[in-house]
Amino acid sequence: MAQLKETIGKKSLLLLCINATLGTGIFFLPALGALYAGPASLVSWLIMSAVAIFISLYFAELISMFPRSGGVYDYAKEAFGDFPAFVVGWISWIVANITIAMLIVGSIVYLLPGETFIVKMALSITFILLFNAISYRGIDVSTKLIIFFGFMTVASLLMLIVPGLFTIRPENFYPFFVSPLPMILLATYFIAETFFGWETATYLSEEIKDARRTLPRMLVISTIVIAAISILIAF
Repeated sequence: MAQLKETIGKKSLLLLCINATLGTGIFFLPALGALYAGPASLVSWLIMSAVAIFISLYFAELISMFPRSGGVYDYAKEAFGDFPAFVVGWISWIVANITIAMLIVGSIVYLLPGETFIVKMALSITFILLFNAISYRGIDVSTKLIIFFGFMTVASLLMLIVPGLFTIRPENFYPFFVSPLPMILLATYFIAETFFGWETATYLSEEIKDARRTLPRMLVISTIVIAAISILIAF
């Protein structure tokens, strides 16, 4: 078996982890949380952020124990054996591909609402083939693309946060609790998707410099960064 090259450093890895975890949900889930819990949805974001950081510590521990590129497949194999790992691996692969396809189609529909179905489908297939071609070329090209997307995501969110801090109206937070307490927990459920994706970075373990130490640390730091950005966006 060919030895994978350890080419991904700390800075690149941090952006990779942020991009892998922080999905497009951050752009609409704050509104969904506010729909169910109003201003108290900020409590939901605090709860989910604490849970997310706790989960990232679990992944950090697993990576330090098994710094291999198998990711969740490898962890399931160590814990439960070959067949459960086979099922987990295939489900993870299918879910990842469905998610990517949905995001691409959703973006095309959002950006070009007036175009015909054929045009939207053609563009969606083109982007899917393009991203697969980039992935096929190797980790160096793929890493640069993911870093670019990670930078653009964080930059676009900061462009919303920084100007927004100067337009805050205190009366929007009063009354703070406009819904029953269970609605805060319901809002927490709906915003949870913001933090999914820790497992994606684990597949790169053998291509990261000193993965046993670096990846766990960057995974936790990226989760803290995402939590801070999410809370600020909601606020």
